[in-house]
Amino acid sequence: MSKGQLKLAFIGAGSVNFGGVDQGSPWNHAKRIDMLSDEFKIDVVGISDVDQARLEFVLKQQREGPAPHVWKNTKLFNNYLTMLEETKPQCVFIGTPPNIHGQIEIDCIKLGIDMFIEKPINNQHPNKVEEIIRTLDEYPNVITSVGYMLRYCKSVDYIKELIKGKTVISTTARYNSAYVSIPKPMWWDLRRSGGPIIEQATHFCDLSRYFGGDINLETVSSVFVSPKDKSGQLSEVPKGCEKDVEDEYKIPRATHAIWKYQENGTIGCLSHALTMKGTRYHTEFEMWLDGMRISLYDPYTDQCVVTVNDEEIPFPDDDPYLTEDRIFLKAVLTRDTSEIKSPYHDAFKTYKLTYKITYPNYVE
Repeated sequence: MSKGQLKLAFIGAGSVNFGGVDQGSPWNHAKRIDMLSDEFKIDVVGISDVDQARLEFVLKQQREGPAPHVWKNTKLFNNYLTMLEETKPQCVFIGTPPNIHGQIEIDCIKLGIDMFIEKPINNQHPNKVEEIIRTLDEYPNVITSVGYMLRYCKSVDYIKELIKGKTVISTTARYNSAYVSIPKPMWWDLRRSGGPIIEQATHFCDLSRYFGGDINLETVSSVFVSPKDKSGQLSEVPKGCEKDVEDEYKIPRATHAIWKYQENGTIGCLSHALTMKGTRYHTEFEMWLDGMRISLYDPYTDQCVVTVNDEEIPFPDDDPYLTEDRIFLKAVLTRDTSEIKSPYHDAFKTYKLTYKITYPNYVE
């Protein structure tokens, strides 16, 4: 790739940027930066987070990893704005809790810093996000990429090519999470995470848009299983996660949503739940076309399979996280954004869908 130096910084030292306690988790942008260090001349100039101990831990981890030279100049900061002003990175990876997004993006835009932003892009009313959109419009040279990594899967590329020129009649997205393996109090609090549709099922809402096109938000309807319902009584909520959360802010246990797409009369639906135990999730996306049924199973893992009618096509050994990071860094260096599949303006459409499902009274 380019021989030019690429100065990069991280906002957020949590698991999405640096991996979690569970080493099986695929999210870890720092790991991919190390993997890309042979292609790009990367200099990580800073990491910011309010947790000093976590900062020191992740920097030590990276300097003991496979590409220590990438991290030799890295400085640690408790304030992201101080980091940006002092280190002057060309681009940042933003991986913060949903309720922290907003001002960070605006500050980066005004400083002319390109952004890779992890989903969800926010958890507030879409009117708040529109301020970021307006700021981006004022600074059109700032490059953005949002972490909808499923768009970069080889299996998804295969399906997109398969349906080219055809009309999708119906889409069905199903996502059931292993809730006992999510011991994050933030995730269980609607005020902080935005809820499981905004925070988690957003990937399948985005796939729905990617395959079916834009959605008529006026047609979106949703129903929920409340934590107060008999069917919403979960037996193994991780210890302490809902201890101080009032009932009205506890997240729904299951959600069903339906909608109509803007084109062709196509219809879609989403079923999301948190009822699985252990660590295994159930994720499946299905489309019906004239004479064709296409299913995408387990796109998050190397067990990913596409089924076309009765034919199964496996897609092992794919790393869409690496692909999306490579494409973003390439765009930063070349200023060619044609390969970025989820710029911020498009991701905002997915956010509005997840917000409408979560808050049915929302009107654009």
